[in-house]
Amino acid sequence: MTDEISYSVDAGIATMTLNRPDRRNAITYTLLTELQNALTSAAGDESVRVVVLTGAGGNFSVGRDQSGDRSSRVVRGDSQQEDRTRLLDVSRVIPTLVQHPKPTVAVIRGGCAGAGLSLALACDLRYAGADAMFNTAFLGAGMSGDMGMAWLLTRAAGTSKARELMLLSERIKADRAASFGMIHEAFAEESLEARTTEIIQRLSVSAPLAVRGAKLNLDSAMSRPLSEFLMDEADRLITCAYSEDVEEARSAFLEKRVPHFTGR
Repeated sequence: MTDEISYSVDAGIATMTLNRPDRRNAITYTLLTELQNALTSAAGDESVRVVVLTGAGGNFSVGRDQSGDRSSRVVRGDSQQEDRTRLLDVSRVIPTLVQHPKPTVAVIRGGCAGAGLSLALACDLRYAGADAMFNTAFLGAGMSGDMGMAWLLTRAAGTSKARELMLLSERIKADRAASFGMIHEAFAEESLEARTTEIIQRLSVSAPLAVRGAKLNLDSAMSRPLSEFLMDEADRLITCAYSEDVEEARSAFLEKRVPHFTGR
């Protein structure tokens, strides 16, 4: 479908692959633009139940491509205003991921650093192979951070750990990343595909309205006062309660079979 993002949909699963393996999936302006387009397409596709984000060729992404062609970069040195405009344009992909109506899963192998780490952190669920390595990386490049890194990392790992990871900018192995919430779990390399496939398939057969409502509840829980949250939560539950999927869940339970949810 595209050059720098490979996009496919199969059995309700939209897989988006960062597709620059010769550059360890280093991020360009084009890659982020194509990812934004793919995410928008998946959001509007009723057949898509879950979005998977991964990288080609043994790495997730090592961050921005600093040594590639200047025209492919986000920050090009044309002028501060033009670079700021480009950065804000491609940064839209982060809220698109965070607020995506479908559950999003990052499957991580190899290097995951800088803006690539931001993309992973923006996903709902994050799983990595045991050999994966993580690094905020910005300070090493003389940069303060972008693509929502500090915002995302604080919510994933907590304030204290986020400060350590940002300010020391050290490489973190997958098992340590899992211990403080940067990822949800690290699997042995030989079992990563099987374990993540099981998780992704479980999500793909869940009730779409309920999943979307749960995601909205989780987002609201971070920002809304409890009294307001309870009203929003009640609205979402009532919407689900009057759906065909709830009737299907009830029938399947009584008939001792697997439910088939349609999102209606």
